[in-house]
Amino acid sequence: MKKSKIVSILQIDNSLYVNSLIRGLLAVNSYNDKKNIVIDTRQNSNIIWTYYGKKNIKYLDNILSIATNINIQMLKTFFDVNNDIISVKDITKLSDDNTIFILNLLSEIYDNIFIIYEKNKDTDKFISISDILLCPFEKEPVALSNYNKIYTEIIVNEIKNINILPIILRKDIDFNIEDKDEKFVPENSIIINFNFETEKEVVSKNFMFNDNKNNFVIGIRNITDKISQDNSDNIDVANISYTSNKYILLKDKLHKDLVEKMREYSNEQDRTVLSNIIKFRIQELLSGYAIKLDTDIQIKLCKELTDDIIGLGILEDLLADETVTEIMVNGCDDIYMEKNGKIEKTNIKFTDIEKLKIVINRIVAPVGRHVDEASPIVDARLKDGSRVNVVLSPVSLTGPILTIRKFSKHKLSGQELINYGSLNQEILDFFKFAVGSKKNILISGGTGSGKTTLLNIISSFIGTKERIITIEDSAELQLQQEHVIRLESRPKSLEGTSEITIRQLVINSLRMRPDRIIVGECRAAETLDMLQAMNTGHSGSMTTVHSNSCSDAISRLVVMSLMAGFDLPEKSIISMIVSAIDIIVQIKRFADGSRKISEISLLQKSEKNNYELIPAFIYDESQKSFVKKI
Repeated sequence: MKKSKIVSILQIDNSLYVNSLIRGLLAVNSYNDKKNIVIDTRQNSNIIWTYYGKKNIKYLDNILSIATNINIQMLKTFFDVNNDIISVKDITKLSDDNTIFILNLLSEIYDNIFIIYEKNKDTDKFISISDILLCPFEKEPVALSNYNKIYTEIIVNEIKNINILPIILRKDIDFNIEDKDEKFVPENSIIINFNFETEKEVVSKNFMFNDNKNNFVIGIRNITDKISQDNSDNIDVANISYTSNKYILLKDKLHKDLVEKMREYSNEQDRTVLSNIIKFRIQELLSGYAIKLDTDIQIKLCKELTDDIIGLGILEDLLADETVTEIMVNGCDDIYMEKNGKIEKTNIKFTDIEKLKIVINRIVAPVGRHVDEASPIVDARLKDGSRVNVVLSPVSLTGPILTIRKFSKHKLSGQELINYGSLNQEILDFFKFAVGSKKNILISGGTGSGKTTLLNIISSFIGTKERIITIEDSAELQLQQEHVIRLESRPKSLEGTSEITIRQLVINSLRMRPDRIIVGECRAAETLDMLQAMNTGHSGSMTTVHSNSCSDAISRLVVMSLMAGFDLPEKSIISMIVSAIDIIVQIKRFADGSRKISEISLLQKSEKNNYELIPAFIYDESQKSFVKKI
C-alpha cells in the first residue's frame, strides 16, 4: 500500500521562482525529517538544478529501461534516500505502466514524491496518479489567464478529481491586476512574497529557514501543511447515497455559495460558458471546504447545480428526453410526463414550493411575462419554442401548476407523418395542391392533437418568394421560408397597460403587405379580423381552432366572431366564414396515443343550409385506413 504523498507541481510560466519554491519545500520537509524525491520532467532540468548546487543529475529514463528487473533495494543504492532530484531526458518515452511501477517502489522509500512538469498530453498521466496538484505562478495577467485555462481544462475534461492548490508568487515589483481579472484570482490561493534577498538565501548551499516571520517561510510551511494534511480530514461521500443528508447538505451549501459567485456573470448568455464556469467554481469551493469527492459524485453535483442555477432544475432531464412530449407539474410532489402519447407519473419532485417558483420565474421573465397571486395565469415559451402555461394560487388549489408542451428539436416532415400513419401520400399531395392554389385552410382539433405540427408541415409548401406573417400568443411555428415576419402578442404589464392582443396584430399585419397570414390559433375576437383578411385578397392564409369536428369548427368560428363586439346576425357571419375558408382539416388523438387526420372537408355555399361540408378524405377507424371521398 502506498505510504508516500505524490505531489504534482505544474509550471505555468517560465519563472525561475518555481524552482526556488520547490527548493523551499524540500528544505522544510527535510527539516521535518521527511524523505523526499523530485522527478523533474522539464527540458534542461539538469542545468536548472546545477544552479542550486546539485551535481551528477540522475535520469528516470535509465531506471525505466530496466523497470521489470528493478526492486526497492536497487533503488536505494541508486538514489540518495534522504533527498534526491532526478531528471527526465524524453518525456514521450515514459509509458504509463512503467512510470506507475517505479512510483509505487519509490513510495516505499520516500515520504513525498514531487513531480515537476509542464502541461501537455504526455504529462496528464501525472495528474491521474497525484494526491495534490500545486500550481505556482506569478501574479500577473498572462500567468493568471494561463492558470485559469489549465484549471478549467482539468475540471471540464474531468482528468481527475484532484485537490488543486494555486500558489501566487509576488515579487518586489508586482504587476497590477485589473478589476476584471481580479475576480479570477482563486480564493484558496496561497500568496507568497518573494524578493531578491529570499532568492539568495534559497540558492545558498546551506539553505535553511531561520526567519519564521518571513512571508516566504510562512507560505512554504502552509503549503507543506496542505500536502501533509490527512485525507481523513476530508468529507468522504464515496459510499453515501445521493439522497443522504450529507449529500443534500453539501449540495445546498454549494448552491448558496455558487449563487453569490455567479452574480458577476448575470449578463452571460452562452450556456456552455456558464456551465464551464460553474464547474470551475465548484472545484474551487470544494478545495476551500477541504472536501475531496469521488469523481461520479462530483459529476452528479456539477450537473445538478448547473441545472439549478442556469437551467430548470430537476426538469432538465425531461426536457432533454426526445421521447417526452409534455411535462405536467402539479405542485412540488406530483410531476407527470407524456411519453409516446401516454401520460405517466415520474419519480422526481421539487424539494419545496420556492424552488418550483424559481423555475417558473426563470421561464416567464425572459419572454417579458409576469405571474403572481394578483395575476396567477400566464402563457409563455422556452427559448427553444416549447409552449408553457402557469397557474398559481388562489386559482390553483394544489400549488403552482406548470405545463410544458415540448418543442421538438426535430422538425417533422410530411413523409414522417406518413410513416407514423397520421396521413397518407394522397392526402399530402392534396395539401401541396391546396397550398399551391392559395386555398385558405383551417385546422381543427383538440388539445395536444397535433394542430401546430400539421400547420408547420402544410406551411412548408408555401413558395419561397412569398412574404409570410405569423401571429401567435407564444411563438412556436417553425417556418423555413426566407421571408417570414414573426409577431407575438404581449400581455398586460404590472400596471395593467401595454397589452398587445392577437386581434391588434392581425389588424396591423394587413398594413405590412403580406402574401399570406398565419395565425397560430384563433381563440376570440381576432377570428372576425382573420376572416375579413381572408376575404380581402389574402388568399392562402391558415389558422387553427379548438373543436371536435369540421362542423363544430364552424360553430366555434361563429361564437368567436361574435366576441368582436359587433352586432352581426349569425347568418352574415356564416356567410363570411364560407367565403373565407376553403378547407377544414380535422385532426384527432386516438386512445392508443396516435394522432391522425380524421376528416378533410371542403366548405362550400348552400342555398338550403347556408353552407355545405363536402368530405374529401375520412379516416375509417374500423378499417384503419384513409378513404378518399371525392
